[in-house]
Amino acid sequence: MKVHNVEGRLALVTGGSSGIGYAIAEALAKQGFNLLLVARNKDKLQSAATELAKQYKVNTHIASIDVTNVEAVNQLASLVRNIAPCADLVVNSAGIVSGGFLIDTPLEEWDRLYQFNVRGLVSVLQNLLPDMEKQFQLDGQKRHIVNIASAAAYLCPNGMAAYSSTKAGVISLSEVLAHELSSQKIGVTVVCPEFVKTPIGEKVQLFGRFDTPRAHKVIKKMFEKSTITPEQLAVKTLKAIEKNKTLITAGKQATFAYHFKRLMPDRFFNLIESKFAFIKN
Repeated sequence: MKVHNVEGRLALVTGGSSGIGYAIAEALAKQGFNLLLVARNKDKLQSAATELAKQYKVNTHIASIDVTNVEAVNQLASLVRNIAPCADLVVNSAGIVSGGFLIDTPLEEWDRLYQFNVRGLVSVLQNLLPDMEKQFQLDGQKRHIVNIASAAAYLCPNGMAAYSSTKAGVISLSEVLAHELSSQKIGVTVVCPEFVKTPIGEKVQLFGRFDTPRAHKVIKKMFEKSTITPEQLAVKTLKAIEKNKTLITAGKQATFAYHFKRLMPDRFFNLIESKFAFIKN
């Protein structure tokens, strides 16, 4: 799908009021995409939409929606139809993170992570894809979906069972979806960044034996020492869309880990084991 110097096409971005979502929305606005930003905080959404419209002279719209609220998400298709026949690009960036050993993490937290990171994404796509497929039959144009996963999906460190498993699910879901939608010329890209310094890094909740000053310090440093910024991630994502890449890693650490694990899985396991040896159950 062409993403540079476009005009009049619509991109819907969940989590679009801040962090990675906002950075991708801004990169798309620079290229002429009109935007529908989706997030929970209406004030932040309005501020983001106003800034992007003013700076890049594109049409911006907002939807104050919690992606875990099925009834609210069911409004998205009609909101999009008021703007365009369908969304040309969907970026699923909304998500949350927490940490804790499997037996220390309450089932309610497992449910919360799954609701945000997997089911919310699925709900958004179930609402938007029918119109995207229908419009392809009319105009034959390429469209695209971007799902933000995480390097945690394949790093699998101690204390990240719930979060890592949801993001691994996003990878699998995205790869299956790429097959399902290929005949409709709808590409799918799943992005696996290392921890990126965004507002989410200040809100990581830890449970049980993982909830220690040292663990908080290590996680904070992981965000602070990230080798990729949200803006750099956005540029990389746009390139992946244009090349129709199914999966990309983002950040030197994430990329190294991805290839290391594929080539030498046992050595990689031992490396992660030693790196997080201070966290024991």
